[in-house]
Amino acid sequence: MVDKVNPQWLKFGKQVRLLRERHGLSQDQLSRSMTISPAMLSAIERGIRGCKPEHAEQIDRALNTGGRVRRLWEGLPSGNGFPDWFRDVVELQREASEIREYHPLLIPGLLQTEEYARTILRDGQPTDSAAEIDEQVRARMDRQSILSSDRPPLLLVVLDETLLRRPIGGREIMGRQLEHLLEASAIPHVVIQVVPMATEHHPGLSGAFTLITVPNRGVVLYMETRISGTPVDDPDGVEEYVRLYGELRGVALPPAASRGLIEKVRGEFQ
Repeated sequence: MVDKVNPQWLKFGKQVRLLRERHGLSQDQLSRSMTISPAMLSAIERGIRGCKPEHAEQIDRALNTGGRVRRLWEGLPSGNGFPDWFRDVVELQREASEIREYHPLLIPGLLQTEEYARTILRDGQPTDSAAEIDEQVRARMDRQSILSSDRPPLLLVVLDETLLRRPIGGREIMGRQLEHLLEASAIPHVVIQVVPMATEHHPGLSGAFTLITVPNRGVVLYMETRISGTPVDDPDGVEEYVRLYGELRGVALPPAASRGLIEKVRGEFQ
């Protein structure tokens, strides 16, 4: 029987092998510093077996990598298409009564079409395999089901006009994405506002963020970088971004006018 290779594990394993070889160690030598056998280490490097977090930490200590292997492990999809660090956010959104999102560069994941999502994932992660991209796209589309659940959250979205005009994937893909955005704006529990490009005093130049209101927990702030993200529920930090979100809604067009702007831009892509 041929062992099945997991694409995500293989990508991780290749990095482990490169680090090991860079330090001039054999699999047998490295495994002596760990609680696994050389055969298990070989399976990890070949993408046949997953790596436990404690083993990633043991590799870091043995190779003195400063936590690099553990960070690589944290970036692995957890079997559902989401990186490990993003799972908490997915669960929070499922429990949320309200989600407030601000995005200056891209349509947020909850409102993306499949082809738009595939384009930005492929362009942003060029070393990922087609299978990895497929899994992430599927997971993103599945996550959108919260908007059609029996008790959907109120979704408030503020977008920058510039992202409406950026032809992600080409004119046809972007045109269909804008059409999808218009359809979403007609859903009673979805409110979309757009900050005009001509806004002279823009409070949202520091980047995207999400505020998730969860019953019995309060408001959680979430921001992410290219490689990681962390939910924050520190009261002072959350309150600062709650105020910022209010300022963004204040400079954005009202929902009806925002819809009109989206329709106008969509027409330009036809």
